[in-house]
Amino acid sequence: MSTIVHSLREYRPPTRAQQFANSFGLPLDEAPYVDAAGNRAEIISAILSIKNSDTGSVQEDLVFAGRLTLTSSFLCFASHGDRGRGCRLALPLMTVRRVERLNTRDSVFALSITLWHGLQLVFQLNALRPSCEGFCNAMRDRLRAHLGEMKQLKPFLDSCYSEALLKEAKEENQEKITEDDAESNTEIPPSYLMGLGSTFGFPGDPRKLKEKSKMRLWTDYLRLHGRNITLLRYPQFTRLVQVGLPNMLRGELWEVASGSIFQRMGNPGVYEKLLKDHEGQTNLSTEEIEKDLNRSLPEYAAYQTPQGIETLRRVLVAYSWRNPELGYCQAMNIVVAALLIYMSEEQCFWLLDMLCDRLLPGYYTQSMAGTLLDQKVFENLVQQTMPMLHEHFVKNDMQLSLVTLPWLLSLFINSMPMVFAFRIIDCFMAFGSQVLFQVGLAILKINGEAILSVSDDGTMIGMLRNYFRTLGDSAYPESSDERRKQITKFQQLLVIAFREFCIVSNDTIESERKRFRQQIVEEIEGFARRCAIRNLKDHGRFSKAQLTLIYDHVVEAIYRARHAPESLTLGDQVPASVDPMQDLKEMRVNLTTFRLFLGEIFTWARDEYIVRNGLQERIERRVPDQSLSTRIFQDWDHEKRGTLSLQDIVTGLDEIMFLDGDISGAMAWLFRIHADGKDKLSKNDILALSESLLFMYRNEPGDEHLGAISTFINKSFELGKDLDASG
Repeated sequence: MSTIVHSLREYRPPTRAQQFANSFGLPLDEAPYVDAAGNRAEIISAILSIKNSDTGSVQEDLVFAGRLTLTSSFLCFASHGDRGRGCRLALPLMTVRRVERLNTRDSVFALSITLWHGLQLVFQLNALRPSCEGFCNAMRDRLRAHLGEMKQLKPFLDSCYSEALLKEAKEENQEKITEDDAESNTEIPPSYLMGLGSTFGFPGDPRKLKEKSKMRLWTDYLRLHGRNITLLRYPQFTRLVQVGLPNMLRGELWEVASGSIFQRMGNPGVYEKLLKDHEGQTNLSTEEIEKDLNRSLPEYAAYQTPQGIETLRRVLVAYSWRNPELGYCQAMNIVVAALLIYMSEEQCFWLLDMLCDRLLPGYYTQSMAGTLLDQKVFENLVQQTMPMLHEHFVKNDMQLSLVTLPWLLSLFINSMPMVFAFRIIDCFMAFGSQVLFQVGLAILKINGEAILSVSDDGTMIGMLRNYFRTLGDSAYPESSDERRKQITKFQQLLVIAFREFCIVSNDTIESERKRFRQQIVEEIEGFARRCAIRNLKDHGRFSKAQLTLIYDHVVEAIYRARHAPESLTLGDQVPASVDPMQDLKEMRVNLTTFRLFLGEIFTWARDEYIVRNGLQERIERRVPDQSLSTRIFQDWDHEKRGTLSLQDIVTGLDEIMFLDGDISGAMAWLFRIHADGKDKLSKNDILALSESLLFMYRNEPGDEHLGAISTFINKSFELGKDLDASG
C-alpha cells in the first residue's frame, strides 16, 4: 500500500492561472495571454450578444455582461455577478472564421466574430480605446498563429454526433433530400463517435425518458447557441441538463461540460499510440484490471460479451500506462464501464483522465485519499445542516461512511438504477462535485425520519437500498392532485438537492477540504504505518517505538526525495528501478531516497552548513557524494531489484545498530560491504575501506582517527605481503 498520500501532502492551492483554466475546463497550460509589452489581453467589462442567423438582428434574451479573456488558444467569456453561471463560453480560436469591427459610435468598440458554422457573436468592449485596440491586436496575432490548425478542424468535428444531428435537422427542415441522396446517405457509415449503447441499447425505456422531446429541445439549443467545442452555456443549458440528457448526445455533452473534449482535440492519436506502444506488456495494474473486468456492470448486456469486455480492458490498460503512479484502482472499472455506454474508447479515456486529475482528484488511488477527504467534508455538512441526524449517528455509533463512501466512489452508479445515476452524472459533469454532496444530503433528509428510527448500520443500508429501488415510483401516491401524483421520488430528490442544499457550492466544498486535508493525511499515514509494521516478518531487536521511528524517517525521505533540491543531493539524481513488474503502489526506496534516509539516521551521512543572509541564519543539510552509502544500499538489496523495502532497511539497521562497541563486528561488516562478495580484500578494496573510514570520521575533533586509519592501512598491506610470501 502507498504509505505517503502524495496527492494531499503535496497539495498546493491552485494558482490564479490554474483556477482560470479549471473554471473553463481548459488544458492547464492555458492562461490569460500577455503580449510582448506585458499587457494582459483581457476586457473586464464586455457585453456578449448573439445575432440571429436568419434576420441578422440581436436576440434580446441572449445578451450578457461579463469578462472577456484571451488565452493562447481560446477566447473565454464569463458573465458577471454569478460566477459565470448565467453565461460561459470557451471558444477555440481555430473555429473563428471572421472578425470585424462593427460601425458604431466613436465611444463604442464592438467586434463581430463569425464561427465556422455561421454562428455570429457580437462583443461590445467597454474599456478605454488603447485597451480595446491592444486586445484586438493580441487576438489578431493569436488567430494568425492558429491558421494552420484550421485544416484539422473538420476531421475532429466529424467525430461529434451534434454535427450529424444538426445536419439532419437542417435537411429535414429544408426538405431538400432527394430519394437518391437519402439512399446514398444510408450506405455511408456514420463517422461520429458513439458508445456501446448504440449497439447494445441504452438503459431505460425511451418513451418514459421522453427521448424524442429531449432531443428536440437540445437540437433547438445547439442550433442557436453553437455545438460541441463552440457551445455557449446559457441559463437554458442548466435547465436542460437538470431535465436529463438524451442518450445519443450524452457522451458528447459530458466531454463538453467537463472540458475533456479539448484534451481529446489537443492530443490526437495519443490513445491509440499508448495501446500500440504497450501491446503485449503487463504490469501489476493490468493484472488487477483482469480480475475486475467481469465484475463491471455485469447486468448490462455489453459486458456479457467479448466486445464489451475488450473495450473496457483497452481503456483501463491505456490509462494505467499513461498514469503509472496511479495505475488502476478498484471502482475505476465501474465508472469507466458506465461511461463507455455513452462514449467511445477515446472519449472515455480523456474523460477518465479529467476525472482523476481535476474533477475528483485522489478518488481513484490506492489510499483513496480524495474520497476519504470528501467523506469527512460530507459528514461535517451533515452535522451543519442536519444536527439531529448527526447526533443520532454518534449516539448509536453508526458509521455513515459505510453508506456514503460507495456513493462518492462510484458516482451513485452502484447504488441506484443506472437511468437515475446517469442523471446525477449529467449534473456532476456540468456543475462540479457539489452535485454529489447535494444529492447525498438530500437522500439523508428525505429518509431522515426512517433513519432516526433505526440504530444499526445494516438496517440503515437495507432501508436506503429499498429507497433507491423505488426511485421511479410516485413520491405522493395518495395525493388527489394528478399532476402532483406523477412526481417521482427521483424528481423529488433533485428538487430538494438543488433548492434546499443550494448553499453547498463548489467554493464551500473546497473550503472544507482545505480545513480537513491535514487531518486526513495523518489518519491515512497512521493506518499505513500500523499496517507496514504489522506486516514486517522480522522486527529484529527493535522495539515497536523504534520501528515507528524508522518508518517515519523512511516516509519523510521518500517525500523529500520527490522534491529534493540540487543543494540537498549535490546534483545526484539516481532513478528508481525500471522493473516493469514492480508494483508502483508498494513503498520501496531507491538510492537517492536511501541517502536522504541515512542522512537522517547517521550524522556521518550528512553535512551541515550555516547559511546567513544578514538578518537570520539557518542550518542547511546536504547529502555528500561518497560511495559508502551506495555500498550499504547494494549490500542490503538482497533481491537485486535496485530498490529496498522496509523489511530490507530494518534487517540492515538491526545488523549495525546493536554492535554496542563491538569493534570486530563493525570491522567484519565494513570488510563485507567492501569485498563485493569476495573472500579477501584487494589493495584497492583496502584503500576504498580506508576512504570510507575517513569519510565517517571527517567531522570528529582531533587527529587520532587519522593515525589509526593510517596504521590500519599499513598493517593490512604488511599482512597481504606476508600472505603472498607464504602462498
